[in-house]
Amino acid sequence: MYKLMIVEDELLMRVGIRSMLNWEEYGFCITGEASNGKEALELALEKVPDLIITDIRMPVMDGLALIKQLSPSLKNCKFVILSNFDELDYVKNALKFGATDYLIKSEINEQSLIELLTNIREKLQSEQHPLNALPYVFPEYSKSIRYLKDSFFQDIVSGFTHEKELLTKAKELHFRIQSDQLVVIKFIVNHYEKVKRKYIEKGEKLLRFSILNIMEEVIPSRWAKEIFVESSSEYWVVVNVRSDTEAHANLNKLIRKVLTSLKDFMNLSLTAGVSSISFGFVSLRKACQEAEFALKERFFTGESQILYVEDIRETPSREDVEHLLSPQQEQQFMKICMSKNKEKARQFLEEIYIDLKTVRAGENSIRKQYLTLLETMQAHLLNSTSRSKLSMTEKSPYEIVLNGEHWQDIHENVLTYITETFNASSQVTHELKYTDLAIDIINSYYAEDLSLQSVASQINVNPSYLSRLFKQEKKENFISYLTRVRIDHAKAFLLSKELRIYEIADKVGYHNYTYFSKIFKKNTGLTPEEYREQQHVHAIRK
Repeated sequence: MYKLMIVEDELLMRVGIRSMLNWEEYGFCITGEASNGKEALELALEKVPDLIITDIRMPVMDGLALIKQLSPSLKNCKFVILSNFDELDYVKNALKFGATDYLIKSEINEQSLIELLTNIREKLQSEQHPLNALPYVFPEYSKSIRYLKDSFFQDIVSGFTHEKELLTKAKELHFRIQSDQLVVIKFIVNHYEKVKRKYIEKGEKLLRFSILNIMEEVIPSRWAKEIFVESSSEYWVVVNVRSDTEAHANLNKLIRKVLTSLKDFMNLSLTAGVSSISFGFVSLRKACQEAEFALKERFFTGESQILYVEDIRETPSREDVEHLLSPQQEQQFMKICMSKNKEKARQFLEEIYIDLKTVRAGENSIRKQYLTLLETMQAHLLNSTSRSKLSMTEKSPYEIVLNGEHWQDIHENVLTYITETFNASSQVTHELKYTDLAIDIINSYYAEDLSLQSVASQINVNPSYLSRLFKQEKKENFISYLTRVRIDHAKAFLLSKELRIYEIADKVGYHNYTYFSKIFKKNTGLTPEEYREQQHVHAIRK
């Protein structure tokens, strides 16, 4: 059994990593934890661990200094760095000073840890027993050529592969492409969450396997190609191209064939981002960045598109726009909500769409604008005697706006939401049920110290009776509904970096930061920090 230490200054992150696996099943036992480099240094010299997983940036002593000081004393110890996307320069330095591997915090999951431990275990075994070392392979993990190629390509994309290594590694992995004129194409599956639900029984592996097979089959053999998997929804294709006048037309025909085949065989809609021609493997990372830059336009163009980076660079840049609605427009929208006039709502939304398009507003500004409109409508209807039941039982405004992949989808779904809310609101009688009254209070005062007892007291009903009614009529209990409302608002606040996490916790009714983080992760699978980082990364990729 190998000894492991975890060094991380954020308590929740440290606890999260520790709780993610049964470490002993993979040959490691946790021998100690530390919250900074100095504390870890003393503990490591005492415990002599075989593996240290350490944050790169910490108070008192950072991870880089820790590796420098420990390496001479613990020559057989392996170091793995924890970092964020904006700390890659630190990671590169850590790798130079002896770190074995790295993990991006927002991407840590059970599978990535299993893969890491497998690699580290093999290295430790081969160093301790070089003649008898055998690879330790778990049933769910295999170091196939596919995995090795995908991992190598991710290193290229992340910038962790040096120029000298590129040709050697490409040769070792039998790359089918040449270090010549290359084009990188990134495909992304549209509406992936819906697609994933179709494969829930057979698993995402079948989905990946099917997409890969179709891509391999439909790309003619005359094209030198490599296909890499980033995730079940994202795929890279790298091809060699000729520098003749028909090169662009042939490439366009090839990509269109891939899109059409996946639509015909699997009923999948994909969008492609295409780089310019790059020269040599050393330029692959830049080409990948170009393909991802092109894919950002997907939000505006819709699905099943082929987006070329050269075309997008020629268009004016998009802008962040704040407070697009004038006071007159805000008043106009409030009047529409009061009258519940669906045709005027459609016309108003169309005007907003045109305004946003005219000023070339950026994606975040567009999402914020639609969210503001829905919040305005809800605030009015929830404070009136004719409130909408629909808004409490169907998708929340946050789900509609934040989960929409394309602008047109968001626009249409927001219009549908407004129309249906107007319909439902018109049908509600003035005499509201106890559960409706309770929901009004929750949505208006979710940031305050609410409880079943306090809400029941405000509407003059027995708490036990209210609890039972709530469960019967809303198909969820009082606390789960209150939590969902608070978490939805927290997600909206996390889109911006203007507020600190503890400030957001307070604004949504959790005055204990640790408890808020625990509840947030239980409901979303991510800590607030990880969720904010993930949304930031998605925004960059788009």
